[in-house]
Amino acid sequence: MENLFPDIHFLTTVSQGRLSSKHIDTTCLTAEVNQAAVRNTNFCISGSVDAFQRPPISDFARQNLFYIQDFDIFHYQFGSFTERSGFDSFLLLYTYDGSGSLTYEGKTYPLKSGDGFFINCMNYHLYKVEGNHWDTGILHINGILLPAFYEMFQEHYEPIFHEELNGQLHQDIHKLLKTYQDPQYYRDWQASSCIDQLLNHLLILSHANNVLHDTPDNIRYLIKYIESNFAQPLTLDSLAAFANTSKFYLSREFKKHTGYSPNEYIISLRTERAKSLLKNTTLPVYAIAHEIGIHDINNFTNLFKKRVGMTPTQYRKYL
Repeated sequence: MENLFPDIHFLTTVSQGRLSSKHIDTTCLTAEVNQAAVRNTNFCISGSVDAFQRPPISDFARQNLFYIQDFDIFHYQFGSFTERSGFDSFLLLYTYDGSGSLTYEGKTYPLKSGDGFFINCMNYHLYKVEGNHWDTGILHINGILLPAFYEMFQEHYEPIFHEELNGQLHQDIHKLLKTYQDPQYYRDWQASSCIDQLLNHLLILSHANNVLHDTPDNIRYLIKYIESNFAQPLTLDSLAAFANTSKFYLSREFKKHTGYSPNEYIISLRTERAKSLLKNTTLPVYAIAHEIGIHDINNFTNLFKKRVGMTPTQYRKYL
């Protein structure tokens, strides 16, 4: 498999035979995994692991921000599995090659290249190799807001998702690792912002992957309409008229099928478009505000900072 993160330093360990929960070689594991992840865990691992050596996480970050607990690229071989519960962590796993499966919340999901999942490790879960090998990126994250985020995520989406290799998710993870690897001011804040961006992308990705068979046609058409016209002055009245329904029904059904209120969805689309323009163009901030349909620069700045954690100007400099 190609070097996925060529400018990130990993410590590579090759297992000698099978590493199991009954005979743990702690030198193969990070300190945090040693102390917490192996509790209530049954595993058997054969293959190799590329472990990211992250710096210590401050108490402030643990108490107030999103933060990384661990990131590893596992090259699992036949027979490898992890069975666990009761671990205070949220796990995002992505399949680079091979095949595996996840058992979670009473369901089993097959996983192939480009498939991934996002789960709460406090709940029982089992993931294992299906076939001869399974190359995965395994990201453990946590933070004060993650339980509430996950509760909302779980209410609307299945744990599995799909994105092509080297997509936005891969770029978000690379940016996160780079933030921790390179010394810089306010690293904990920068890393938290990266995880926030990753989670926001996960929501959008999961929504796109989610087959909403029971979504009424008028709500489905309305979603497409908003995505094509979010820069226009859209009101709840005008959206209800477009969907030929009442404002009450629209608000209830729209949130049921998207996880957002209509206004929240519009703001999310505008924010993502603004981030793209800040990254890929030299347009001044006031022009970007007009481009996405916000004509008060102060309102745009405050809205962007609330959603992203920094002002548009700071975001552009950070990139």
